[in-house]
Amino acid sequence: MKNHFEMEVRKTGGLVIWRSGTSLSLYRGVSFEVPEVKLNKRILKKKEFPSNSLPTATEKTTRGPSESSTDGNVHAPQANSNSTAVEKKVREPLPEVKYEDEVDKLLDGLGPRYTDWPGCDPLPVDADMLPAVVSGYQPPFKVLPYGVRSTLGAKDATNLRRLARVLPPHFALGRNRQLQGLAMAMIKLWERSSIAKIALKRGVQLTTSERMAEEIKKLTGGILLSRNKDFLVFYKGKNFLSPDVIEALLERETLARSLQDEEKQAWLRASALIIPRVEITEQSGIAGTLGETLDADARWGKTLDDRHEKKMMKEAEVIRHADLVRKLEHKLTAVTERPAEPESLTDEERFMFRKLGLRMKAFLLLGRRGVFDGTVENMHLHWKYRELVKVLVKAKTFDHVKKIALALEAESGGVLVSVDKVSKGYAIIVFRGNKYKRPVMLRPKNLLTKRKALARSIELQRREALLIHISALQRKVERIRSEIEQMEVVKDHGDEALYDKLDSAYSTDDDTEEEGDEAYLETYYSENDVGDDRRSSICNPQSKTIFSYDFQNLESETKSEVPEPHEYAMLDSLCVESDEVEEEDNRLTRLSQ
Repeated sequence: MKNHFEMEVRKTGGLVIWRSGTSLSLYRGVSFEVPEVKLNKRILKKKEFPSNSLPTATEKTTRGPSESSTDGNVHAPQANSNSTAVEKKVREPLPEVKYEDEVDKLLDGLGPRYTDWPGCDPLPVDADMLPAVVSGYQPPFKVLPYGVRSTLGAKDATNLRRLARVLPPHFALGRNRQLQGLAMAMIKLWERSSIAKIALKRGVQLTTSERMAEEIKKLTGGILLSRNKDFLVFYKGKNFLSPDVIEALLERETLARSLQDEEKQAWLRASALIIPRVEITEQSGIAGTLGETLDADARWGKTLDDRHEKKMMKEAEVIRHADLVRKLEHKLTAVTERPAEPESLTDEERFMFRKLGLRMKAFLLLGRRGVFDGTVENMHLHWKYRELVKVLVKAKTFDHVKKIALALEAESGGVLVSVDKVSKGYAIIVFRGNKYKRPVMLRPKNLLTKRKALARSIELQRREALLIHISALQRKVERIRSEIEQMEVVKDHGDEALYDKLDSAYSTDDDTEEEGDEAYLETYYSENDVGDDRRSSICNPQSKTIFSYDFQNLESETKSEVPEPHEYAMLDSLCVESDEVEEEDNRLTRLSQ
């Protein structure tokens, strides 16, 4: 069905503008003529008689009455016969010449046809059956005529594309490389036609129209008019020459080269006969030497003494001061110039713009990056189609939103209408102005880019977090200082409420652990009463119990009763816990003092 549609399109010359399933819509084109009107024009042209067949008025006037009468009687049947012969010639229809027939005859001498072509006649030449490599092939010789542009204009290219759209294809191609045979056939076709249309075979693997177009353009030197998935259209170019002209130009070029070679040989023979004479001068001239320069300076040059140097330095200083004063005056005038007064809005206009802006569905969302060059660019893009732009900002304070609104107004050149609190945050409405002109550069150069704006927001976030942390530490330090001052006040007489507060604030789990450890130690010591003093001396070597024993007895006991490995671990844990308890007691003592 698709092939049938394509055949109908090619026969009618229409353009497919819509296709859905089995339905098809064709556009006839601007240059379409109704067949009946076209036939009537042809009939009118055939009925017109050539001017040479009728007698002119001058001939009738120059003839006399007698001559006219006699001639009229004599030549009347002859004139009638001539007119009837002309009418017969005019009435005989000229043989119609179809483009398809001419192309069919032209393609017969280019190569074998592609019999599987699904379209209408004439069948294109199968380019895959042409020779891939041609010995001694070279791209055609091309010369652009004088005063002719090498490029093809847009209007001419459009006309050629429209012409090629309705033409049947000349070749059918299915490979990417080795297209020298196709190139020779295209050059031969270009002698009769300025366009070569190549159809691409469907279903061929590993082929691309882009590679085909590159290869053909490299081999032929033509101009690619259009390329799609179905066809390639090439124009022969304005510098294309016929083979006869190319042969004549090559002959003239070879003749010119031969003449140049002969002239060169004659010049070499003549130069060999001439003997150059070299005259040796006794004294060399001083023109252009250092001696001449020094002599000229001594005669006419100025002497650069100290007085002249001071004068030159003074002139240079005066010039430098004058330039500095001129620059300062220019800056002063630039500063003192009053800027143009911004456009002002009346209360009615502001109320109307505010109401329209809040109802707008299109808006710009201002994120964590704040105002950067992309924000101003998006505002100008909005102003291309509408006069207002609504910017939504999610900020914590109204002062921050106010600063953002003023920055948007200053950078974009618009007029700030209002700043309102909405459900999504804050809405900033900016009017582009009555005399708005779109700038050449939509992104201001004085603003940050998107990446730098993100880096700025991250740095501000870090700084804010650091300030919050510093304020928390300051509050904690102030609280500790107040507690120390309160403890110094109640140093002489105790304050139970303060002590209870400190105990609750600095509570530890040492008491419970201590009770559990003491209970365990009591049970353990009750079972193993032997060696209690030895364990206490090991845990606390500075205690007084170590002096109640004799060193000899202690050594004998340690040698006789060697503790087990699990007893060593238990002793180590008891020593560590006793040290922790002692440190906690010392800390509480310091706090109470």
